[in-house]
Amino acid sequence: MSAWMRQGHRWAAVAFVVTIVVAVAGAAVGAQWALYLPLAPLAVLAVSGLVMFVRGWGRAVSPVRRIHRAAVVVFVVTVLATVVALAQEEPIVWVSYLPLFPLAVLLVSGAYMFLRTSRRPAAVAG
Repeated sequence: MSAWMRQGHRWAAVAFVVTIVVAVAGAAVGAQWALYLPLAPLAVLAVSGLVMFVRGWGRAVSPVRRIHRAAVVVFVVTVLATVVALAQEEPIVWVSYLPLFPLAVLLVSGAYMFLRTSRRPAAVAG
């Protein structure tokens, strides 16, 4: 796995969290266009995550990374279920809360992995 792919994925996650905060703040003051801001970093996260998932298939990984990957699958399924539920004539609104739990797991496990690797001491050049 290339280091630049992982680093890009980490910073796309940071950009996604920042754009979510900006989008919520923008929507609170009436700027509905701000809700589209997180889509670009989300697309980068999806593509880089898929590439890392396919390249790393079958490798031994840490339990936190396994939980993170499983939460991604659950998150995608719940988002798709939400889209289907809200697209009906009488939308089932409570389904829109289903993606929040896997999203929280992704936030915590992703922050843990981000902080764990950023606190690692740099290799000493010899």
